[in-house]
Amino acid sequence: MNWNDIRFILAIAEFGKLQEAAEAMKVSHTTVWRRIQALEKGIGAQLFVSDRQGYRLTDIGEQVIRHAKNVSDSMDAIDEIVSGQKTELKGLIRITVPLQAANTFLPSVLKEFRTLYPQIQFEVIQSNVQLDLERREADIAIRGTNKAPDNLVGRCLGRTNWSLFVHDEYYEGRLMSLEEIKRLPLIGYQTASTPSLRWYDSAFQECPKAILCNGIDEGQGFAEAGLGVALLPTNGDNALNEIYTLPERFGVELWLLTHKEMRNSAKIRAFWEFLLAKLEQHELLRKAMAKRIE
Repeated sequence: MNWNDIRFILAIAEFGKLQEAAEAMKVSHTTVWRRIQALEKGIGAQLFVSDRQGYRLTDIGEQVIRHAKNVSDSMDAIDEIVSGQKTELKGLIRITVPLQAANTFLPSVLKEFRTLYPQIQFEVIQSNVQLDLERREADIAIRGTNKAPDNLVGRCLGRTNWSLFVHDEYYEGRLMSLEEIKRLPLIGYQTASTPSLRWYDSAFQECPKAILCNGIDEGQGFAEAGLGVALLPTNGDNALNEIYTLPERFGVELWLLTHKEMRNSAKIRAFWEFLLAKLEQHELLRKAMAKRIE
């Protein structure tokens, strides 16, 4: 017996007449009659007797209807839970984002979303380390990668290319060759986790570094303080001077990612769509994208 069978039993028991039950269920009265006949034949017992007054439950029908009502109450409770989840989003959403993203556009996005859904809490993991979405180390990730994992749901936001930048005191008003750049103070990076950083590490491997740092944000800050050459996104937001542009093959795509099962969560789905819209509108993100990937 399935849920549709139970619905027909309940309708006949409530209204006592085929026509009224049919109108309540928005079907024809012959459909109701055929379903009840098929149901009684299938279970091998008579649930209703009919007379000029309408349909009445048999003794077996009385027993069945008690359980049918329990099933109906359970289905109504499930509907309330699902409906409430859609209209009153609440709970924790864990996001992992690069440090630069966490410090620029994300705070205003989270504030606006919480204005709409104040029962949502966020945990923001500001890191360039790739947390494992499969193991639920995070619910949503903004990640630079040229190959999104097959086991995740993703949306490519665009592509970032890279260049070398210097403060005004080292700028000669033009692009420079690698040999010329090697004579300048260089800012080194302790991790080479992207194609562009690996290129930078290799190209200037033998050159002493004026300072070592952990990430792009720190490198930009040191370059703006006049400490040396920094590798940064070509169309990023900075007041430095570009002196060398890396080939496009060293660029990286920016992805919005989540686990496939998480997209079925009302809160994750709502924030995913909201975040996508804000990312595509944000001025700093548009500047950071040298090529839009559709």
